[in-house]
Amino acid sequence: MFERKKIAAFIAGLLICAYAAAPAAGAFAEEEKDDIPVSDDLNEAGDEAADETYIKSGDFMYSMTHDDTICIEDCTSTSETLAVPDKIDGIAVTELGKKAFGSDPANNTFTEISLPASIEYISGDNPFMYCTKLKKITVDGKNENFCAEDGILYTKEKDKLICYPTEKEGTSFKVPDSVKELGTAALYDAELEEITLPDGLESIGFFAVSCLPRLTSIDMSNTKVEEINPYAFSSCSTLSDVKFSEELTYIGGGAFSGCPILKEIKFPDALVEIGQYAFVNTGLTAAVIPDNVAEIGYCAFGYNTNTVGNIVADDSFTMVGKIGGAAYKYATDSDTEYDYKNNFTFLTPEEYQQELDYLNVERVKSGDFEYGISDEGTVLTCCYSSEDVITVPAEIDGHKITKIYPSCFGLTNASEIILPDTIEELREMAFYNCPNLKKITVPASVKVIGDRAFDGCTALEDVEFLGAETIGDRVFCNCSSLKNFKASGTVKEWKDEEPFIFCTALENIEIGSGDGIFCSENGIMYNKDKTVLAAYPAQKEGRSFTAPSSVTEVAQSAFANCRNLESVKLPNVRIINAYAFENCESLTYFDVSDKLEKLGSDALYCCTALKSLRLPESLTEIGSYAFGYYHDENADVENGEPDDVLMEGFTLYAPKDSAAYKYAQNEGIKVVTGTTKFFGKSVSSGFVYTLAGILGAAVLGIIGVLTGKAVKKGKAEKAAAERKAKSAELRKKREEEAADEEEDESVEEDNE
Repeated sequence: MFERKKIAAFIAGLLICAYAAAPAAGAFAEEEKDDIPVSDDLNEAGDEAADETYIKSGDFMYSMTHDDTICIEDCTSTSETLAVPDKIDGIAVTELGKKAFGSDPANNTFTEISLPASIEYISGDNPFMYCTKLKKITVDGKNENFCAEDGILYTKEKDKLICYPTEKEGTSFKVPDSVKELGTAALYDAELEEITLPDGLESIGFFAVSCLPRLTSIDMSNTKVEEINPYAFSSCSTLSDVKFSEELTYIGGGAFSGCPILKEIKFPDALVEIGQYAFVNTGLTAAVIPDNVAEIGYCAFGYNTNTVGNIVADDSFTMVGKIGGAAYKYATDSDTEYDYKNNFTFLTPEEYQQELDYLNVERVKSGDFEYGISDEGTVLTCCYSSEDVITVPAEIDGHKITKIYPSCFGLTNASEIILPDTIEELREMAFYNCPNLKKITVPASVKVIGDRAFDGCTALEDVEFLGAETIGDRVFCNCSSLKNFKASGTVKEWKDEEPFIFCTALENIEIGSGDGIFCSENGIMYNKDKTVLAAYPAQKEGRSFTAPSSVTEVAQSAFANCRNLESVKLPNVRIINAYAFENCESLTYFDVSDKLEKLGSDALYCCTALKSLRLPESLTEIGSYAFGYYHDENADVENGEPDDVLMEGFTLYAPKDSAAYKYAQNEGIKVVTGTTKFFGKSVSSGFVYTLAGILGAAVLGIIGVLTGKAVKKGKAEKAAAERKAKSAELRKKREEEAADEEEDESVEEDNE
């Protein structure tokens, strides 16, 4: 919204409520495109003060310029023709103020006004705006700044159209090719039915083409118009067809307000900003907003003036655009101080087109069902059955049912719905708000499941997709009772970064084998090669989790609302995306890899039991509120008190001058450096080094003792061996000596 929203909204509201009444003469600031013109009543006190400084001479009131010439500020003449003098009281007349020809449109009598050669400046607020009977303007040919052609006033070079007289004869007008700008109220209240704009037109001023009661269409498609100023086409009661320039970037506040039969409009892709009240009191029922639009002002769409003059919202209005874009935000925009809250339907362009297709289907009621035949085949559009278990027939009246259309089962109270294997697609919101539906099996024939297919199925507990290949966005939105989800391994696309974010009761996810992009293990969903952990059930049993070594990334909101988890280890994870562990309120231990590179926004937001965190030097990307913060529901936000609050006593352990260290310093988070992880605790690095030295010395001592014992043992064994060898040698010697003695005795006996 505009920075000056509240003041401008008040002024704009006054103008819009009186759009059919007298024109609001603006104090226009041409330099600031978002200033809304202020009515005369609002400026009355200031004008009276200014009148006291004016000089009256005959029918004219004037002020002196800084060049000591005259600027005409008012005229009280009641004649039909007015010739502006080149001098008053002997002083040159060079300027025309914003009310040079009066400010009472009901009693203005001028049908022709002539300007002298001396006029050098005409107020950008268009002093001719109140000349409601004006048919012709003429300019002295010697005037160097302005000219008139066919009674129409231009700048000298005819690059700006200043005034097309309100009562000029003729119903069509081709703006000269030289004109680049339509000035303030340039064609205001003219009797024109057709206007042709030149290719070179670049800008359309305040009220430039407003209050034209017969104009039915305006084509800017071949122009270079980049800006349409506030109230430029307001109160054109018969305007039904508008085509914009592809170069258009800005549509000002109230630009098309009060165009009641304008029912359809296509915005160019270049559009960036739409001002407040831009399309109030029109016939639009939907607005398709281009992706490039960054800002939509207060009450720009979906508001009308009721019978008592109040501007009220039409809750049936539809905003169409990209998720997260300007249309998405505007659909639920609010301002508590002014009790302003939008509650419009939001659809993506695809959903909107599907809705249009749906509305165009001719329907036939047959028993408990309603169907339609379209280019897509036979589609089931509504079910009226009151049964607890509904079995959808494969054929109705000989027509094979191939699709389920939006909100088809919204009128039922069934706890189970059985679909035939002829169904190929569940369109968006097919089971929207089925309050008692507890179980559904989607047959293998269904390949496409549309956005928000089960949105609002608050009792749904068990879902199985037997053959889905494409699954839309927010399929399980508000499915707060879902416990078990099963799908075949055929899913090739899931258009949701956080598919189970609303499933706070989820206990198990099971993905079968196949050629799809997902798999599961122990009730947890991963991508096919298990490098990305996609979803961890919020109510899965167990208080601790260690990621498989293959996992290098944790998906957005993968663990969000897992209130049972107390301990998480991510040994090889490099990327933790936004909201990954948001609201894991029991988490007390969080161990990340020393390879971690990214920690996304709100990754550990509202993890209120996590009092400390260690982050490595490898971490280079940290999102806002990534850790250490919680949401304070009692914060007085309206008075500027923040609701994102630092947790008391939270401590970060990180290397000095690392990205995590700098982030903590900037956020005011306590950070401790020079520590390391030791048996799951953060201890001083010096202590670890000392302990390592002591352990090293002890180990060396033990090794020394063991080595000494080994040496001694070796020496003993060697001595024993030597002793054994000597003993053997001695024994041998003794045996040899004994043998020699026996031999000598034998010889002696023989000799005897």
